[in-house]
Amino acid sequence: MKTIIQQKSKRKLNQLIKKMHPHDIIEALEQLDEDEVENFYQLLSEKEVARIVAYLEPEVAATIIDNFELESQKDIIDNLDLDDAADIFIHLDKQDELINTLENEEFISKVLTYEEDEVGSHMSDGFVVLNLGMDIKEATKKVIKEADEVDTINHLFVIDDNNNFIGTIELKNLIKSKAPLLIDELVKTSPYVYDYNDIEEAIHKIQNYGLYEIAVLNSNKSLIGVLTVDDAIDIYHEEAIDDYEKLAALPDTKTKGLFKSALKRLPWLLLLLVLSIPIALATSSFESVIASVAVLALFQPLILDAGGDVATQTLAVTLRILSKDSKSALKNGRKEILAGFINGVILGLAGAVISYFISLQIGIIEPFNVSLVVGMSLTLTVALGPVFALFIPIILNKFKIDPAIASGPFITTLIDITSVIIYFGLATILLGVI
Repeated sequence: MKTIIQQKSKRKLNQLIKKMHPHDIIEALEQLDEDEVENFYQLLSEKEVARIVAYLEPEVAATIIDNFELESQKDIIDNLDLDDAADIFIHLDKQDELINTLENEEFISKVLTYEEDEVGSHMSDGFVVLNLGMDIKEATKKVIKEADEVDTINHLFVIDDNNNFIGTIELKNLIKSKAPLLIDELVKTSPYVYDYNDIEEAIHKIQNYGLYEIAVLNSNKSLIGVLTVDDAIDIYHEEAIDDYEKLAALPDTKTKGLFKSALKRLPWLLLLLVLSIPIALATSSFESVIASVAVLALFQPLILDAGGDVATQTLAVTLRILSKDSKSALKNGRKEILAGFINGVILGLAGAVISYFISLQIGIIEPFNVSLVVGMSLTLTVALGPVFALFIPIILNKFKIDPAIASGPFITTLIDITSVIIYFGLATILLGVI
């Protein structure tokens, strides 16, 4: 490829690229310098450029397209699938000049009106539409004619004269059918989603029905697009990253630049620092207990960590269930709370035994009471962890707040405060220190 670029042979380069997958092309480009990459794209046809940039991040793709003349930019955008075109378009420099020249102006403008978490912002127009009443020969000719221009022909989408979605026909069934026959006999009802539906609901529907694509309808039940499985995978990946960032209290893991990254994370870290102040205040309230029985400080990290660890596990399960079916979160939550209690009892017994022998070893006067404090505290803390991790996300979800913001650090901080009060409160009672 490098030699062909240096030779500036358009014909040879386009012949080579047509045989390669975009992912392999992008990997090969990483071995070239900036000038060679720029020359590479300038030598390609607009159709091949579109095929490649569709696999890049929208911001990166827009940067590449911005290097072309306006007419070439138009041709590249027109060769992209609707959803890819919309994603890239919003990052282009010459949006106002381009929008009125595009073949898919109406579709792209419509996609841009949807929120990012709505199905409409991710739908594609790359599918074959058949009308009721078509003969199978006529339908087959249309599929053959449009096959090269669409993303998928596994399923053919059937509408009536009013553009209302009727169902789908599998390509293999159309091919196997013999004339004379109308496609009406081959149509099967098929799941669909609305353009305003939450994208996660649509992804779960694709998964539950084992689909490669699903019809997207507007409020009038007219077919306006499809959501494909490859787009669903990309969206699911992005959602997973987004939830992980929230779970870890990170505003953006893609931030580039040392100082930008630090500045973006600083407010979250300061907020967590402020939330940690109650832990210090709660601990200071029990100074006399700590001073009298210094061994308690030895077991404090054990108590704090155990509750946070269990809560994080329950939080992960709760968020996953809430994203699929919020109604079943409480039902599953009972299992999580019961599991937390069982684990709390087991860990409490283990902690009590260990702390008893350590107390004996270092000469504590009341080793049994110390072990009782550690054991009971560990049991209560671990048992309470799942309760916090279950109800906080559910409450946030009820108020239409993304439950993923109930991140590990926030719930862990809340559990730490509770653990300190339980631990040193029991020590005050059982060890008789005032």
